[in-house]
Amino acid sequence: MLPNIVTIFGICVGLTAVRSALQGNVSVALYLLVLAMILDAADGRLARALKSESKIGAELDTLADFFNFGIATPLVIYFTIFVDSDAARFGWIAVMIFSICCALRLARFNVSQSDGAKSVDFVGVPAPALACLGLSPLFLVMAGVDVAGRYVEVAIIFVVICAGLAVGTFPTMSLKGTTFPASMRLPVILLAVAFVISLFVFPWYTLLFSNAIYLVMIPVYWFSKRAKTAKRT
Repeated sequence: MLPNIVTIFGICVGLTAVRSALQGNVSVALYLLVLAMILDAADGRLARALKSESKIGAELDTLADFFNFGIATPLVIYFTIFVDSDAARFGWIAVMIFSICCALRLARFNVSQSDGAKSVDFVGVPAPALACLGLSPLFLVMAGVDVAGRYVEVAIIFVVICAGLAVGTFPTMSLKGTTFPASMRLPVILLAVAFVISLFVFPWYTLLFSNAIYLVMIPVYWFSKRAKTAKRT
């Protein structure tokens, strides 16, 4: 039951994020959504560590992912940036597209899992990464950029592009099962510690930088996979 409790707690966190956004506490809403992403990564690993994986846990995890990243996240984006802008209608369309693409991404993942297909890669951008990318305009708002007033059209286009990345058929990197050689473990640990410290000290800039790196890595990883496949053939 422990992994399922973590998943249910994640749903509560996402719901509270929406409440915080409606009350104008944008920073609290963002912190809660980031916490939901961390909990999403933790519940699966906890289930595997405790050897308590179950079908109901897998279904519950998918439902939590869709609520937190396909409903709560676009609602926070809309009520923070788009609701009071001149392009509110287009902003609503953008967040609906975001939600639909997240649902399609999760449905495709569930089908691939039920078919027994296993891969070291994701197909398209996974839901937590989609949410983090989609929140980039809000990270800019927290960094002092007037997105709602000056760049709302750019934000709408960016949200739609992120949605498209979720339903893409290109491979994206997955850290599941990733191992590092002994010589790389210390640098990786130091890098992880530096990231956590930066996340506490400069949260919005750190998340923006991480999103930028992730976006750059998508085509780099895709072309590297294609090059490896071409060499084998």
